[in-house]
Amino acid sequence: MSEELTATAAIVLAAGQGTRMRSRIPKVLHPLAGRPIIEHVLVALSAAGVERPVVVTGHGAEAVEAAVDGRATTARQEPQLGTADAVRVGLGPITDPATDIIVTMGDAPLQPPELYRNLVAERRRRGAAIALASARHEDPTGYGRVVRDLEGGVTAIVEERDADGPTRAIDEVNVGTYAFDADWLRGSIARVPASASGEHYLTDLVTMAIADGREVRVVEVADATDVMGINDRVMLAVAEERLRRRIAEEHMRNGVTIVDPATTRIDAGVEIGQDARIEPWTILEGATVIAQDAVVGPHAHVRDSRIGPRTRVWASVLEESSVAEDAQVGPYAHLRPGSDVGARCRIGNFAEIKKSRVGAGSQQHHFSYIGDADIGENVNIGAGSVTANYDGTSKHPTTVGDRVKLGVDTMMVAPVTIGEGATTGAGAVVTRDVAPGKTVVGMPARPIELRRRSTAPADAGGDPSADAAPVPTGTDRNSQGGG
Repeated sequence: MSEELTATAAIVLAAGQGTRMRSRIPKVLHPLAGRPIIEHVLVALSAAGVERPVVVTGHGAEAVEAAVDGRATTARQEPQLGTADAVRVGLGPITDPATDIIVTMGDAPLQPPELYRNLVAERRRRGAAIALASARHEDPTGYGRVVRDLEGGVTAIVEERDADGPTRAIDEVNVGTYAFDADWLRGSIARVPASASGEHYLTDLVTMAIADGREVRVVEVADATDVMGINDRVMLAVAEERLRRRIAEEHMRNGVTIVDPATTRIDAGVEIGQDARIEPWTILEGATVIAQDAVVGPHAHVRDSRIGPRTRVWASVLEESSVAEDAQVGPYAHLRPGSDVGARCRIGNFAEIKKSRVGAGSQQHHFSYIGDADIGENVNIGAGSVTANYDGTSKHPTTVGDRVKLGVDTMMVAPVTIGEGATTGAGAVVTRDVAPGKTVVGMPARPIELRRRSTAPADAGGDPSADAAPVPTGTDRNSQGGG
């Protein structure tokens, strides 16, 4: 925990219904740059030095509690009787000694860690009961106004429904984030009066602190967008654009080239190494890691995947896959979950890989499908090659040894093993294991010497059936497709 926020706890209010989102999903769980809205709040608090805040839940409590499990303690507000009542509920689980308690909203994901630190520092500096965050809005409609006296001191927070004309004209608004003197808050929260609707409002604590002879301080935020709460999907889109620009700028300052940030989407959890280059129209999602000197894009979509140093991925889709160093993927390749592509591989046009390992130096240049397979090193996968891994009921594995050459349109009917250094002819249908070093051709594929002997003229002394491999019968080896 940072020195500034030693002995500081936090309460995150996330019990509201969020009706303006018009959604069955709790507002704080809507995704924003790859994370639920509330997770951005928790990450910022952690960066400020508060490791395990209390999240007060209400509407959609089970879903919110599951989302923050392991990151926060939760306390359920039932029924929902206003923000002050929510803070009262949130104080319950805070048992460690704390001199300061931060209170913030679960729908304010853009607030930077510095804001929390500045609020605590300002409250401690003056020994105030409260330090609150404010911002200036050209259109303050819907916000509580910060009312000051002639000397600039805060006298009240007035909600819009209670404001008269002059008060509504005030452009300084309360954004809903505070640092409280912990002892004073504990002793005062039960004194907050009920409104006409029966709810207890946190903003009443400002008036109460002044009545107690305590000071209320304000930390004014320079950019109101940084402290905006998300109330509907229009504001969600504004926050998405703002946050993605912030993410891109951070990567660029850390030595990453992003050619066109406006057409590039990078989730908050993505890691990118120094001197990597992200081309336009690229989407990087989830727990993706891009190593140094890699080039991704244009038109790449990468989710929960790892891309090695100096590797290029362009005009392709990668899902939960890994590509090692000095490889190339694309254009128009698709690596489905569980794909592991080795160093120096070339995965090209309309190549698809699923739940397979492709060894170092192997080539899959043209349209083909490799699924549930273990491909060795320096293998050449001819155009149109397919592992027929599905028999209509179950998936079966294919193993291809090092230095194998798969001819054009090779069909491998799993389960099957092709030994090291073997070769398949164009159009071969491999239904049984191939020994190392052998060349097989035909449908079904047989060693080439047996094919030649089985087709030798009868008058040359050949027996056309003596050494021919039998054709498999039954349906147990008949694949239904390549998916």
